[in-house]
Amino acid sequence: MVRPVGEGRASAEGTSVGKYRIVGRLGGDARVVRYLAEHTAIGRSVELHCLADGQPPEGDAAGQLLREARVLGGATHRNLQSVVDSGRDPDGRPYVVYESLRGGSLAELIGQNPRGVDPMRAARIVVQMLEALRALHDAGVVLRTFGPENVMIEPVSAGDELVKIRSLHDAALLIEGGAAPVEGARYTPYLAPEVRRGEPGLDPRVDFYSVGVILRELLSGARRGDDQALSDTARRALARALADDPEERFASADGFLQAVALLLPTESRPPREQLPTPQDPLSADLQYLHLRRTTRHGVRVDEPSDSRMSLLPVLLTIEAVYRRFGADVWAALCRDVEGAESLLPGAGNTPVHLEQGVPVPLFAEILLAVDRLGGRGDLSLVPELGEAVAQRGLARLFPELPEPLTPGALIAGFGYLWGQIGRDGVARVQRVSDRQARLWIQDQTTPSLELAGWLGGLLREAMREAGAREVEVLLIASQALGDARDLFGVEWR
Repeated sequence: MVRPVGEGRASAEGTSVGKYRIVGRLGGDARVVRYLAEHTAIGRSVELHCLADGQPPEGDAAGQLLREARVLGGATHRNLQSVVDSGRDPDGRPYVVYESLRGGSLAELIGQNPRGVDPMRAARIVVQMLEALRALHDAGVVLRTFGPENVMIEPVSAGDELVKIRSLHDAALLIEGGAAPVEGARYTPYLAPEVRRGEPGLDPRVDFYSVGVILRELLSGARRGDDQALSDTARRALARALADDPEERFASADGFLQAVALLLPTESRPPREQLPTPQDPLSADLQYLHLRRTTRHGVRVDEPSDSRMSLLPVLLTIEAVYRRFGADVWAALCRDVEGAESLLPGAGNTPVHLEQGVPVPLFAEILLAVDRLGGRGDLSLVPELGEAVAQRGLARLFPELPEPLTPGALIAGFGYLWGQIGRDGVARVQRVSDRQARLWIQDQTTPSLELAGWLGGLLREAMREAGAREVEVLLIASQALGDARDLFGVEWR
């Protein structure tokens, strides 16, 4: 048996714990000491975690030691430090054996690069971190106090780097009912605002905040500050990850992965510091979200469903296409989109569509086809079609809107607006002030980025019709990309 040594004492080198011989001390604290050790039979290097001197076999430190091992042992992933073995010494004190990690910590890398690292290197590191977090979150684990000291970076072949997450002291196990607020946690800028306020922090989005701070630090060398020197894709990823309101952060690791992967070049997207961004914020949002959708870290594929929407907004959109592009574009669209022609009143299907609605995927295909045939293929035409519908059909679509219509009444009636368009999903006003509002739609059976962009354009023109000036509509999040909801920001004068 070995008595773990405290700071300032001679090394425990050469002593053994079970079948592991200690080679040297790696670190630790008043609760747990970490050693580099070697399996005496096969010579394999491992990392041995033992209770610090004076800690009882069944105390809080022992419970934390075993709990952390259970967390990492239950969420196997190449980017998580793996548990190799565990046991108890002759005094009944538990120990846990982990794979030995080479290389240095992420904290050391950041310290060596005060102005940040290459964006592609930063993205590759953060992508691996997020993939490990996805495995932990899927296993019901939220880290809560995640920071660069929890990350090791190992050099591998051809100059690549392997990220390993370790040391999960304050993790919450949701499968065990969560955890109390983190007590005695050292303040760091990596802590999400709600954790700093003393909330339990049982939502995975607290970890995405921590990763956002790390990403900013890797890109710029700063934990706080102005991100204007960064690329548009980097700024957008940071804005979502670091939102004070958890509802506006990425809802899942998938969404964050999509955003970070845009910093990496692919065969279809060469590396570039700045994407061409339209002046119109809504079109810029749609272009960015469309790029997220096409990354290799896209959302997981769900089973197709038969979500429906009302017929009238579809017919008004078809009318807008005719007026703007003529019959030739519509004819080309019908050749590309099966079922589009069946929507026309002369096709004889109107009673069925009135009763059953129009499949949302069919409407999305129509919008995509129009954007491809008459636009630039980046979805910027989609909100313009929504605007055209509002210009000619606002009263027809929403006959119960009050007269005279005001911006405040329109925002308050957002749930009614969605009820006249979609046949599933819940629409709410999240918050509203004199000149700003946050609106969302969630629980859609088949969410559609195209439908969300079209609705954003309709909402923008409807606000103008209600007397608002300098209207801007943002599409902050999209349920179709794995976000919790479609989230719209509206600003006006």
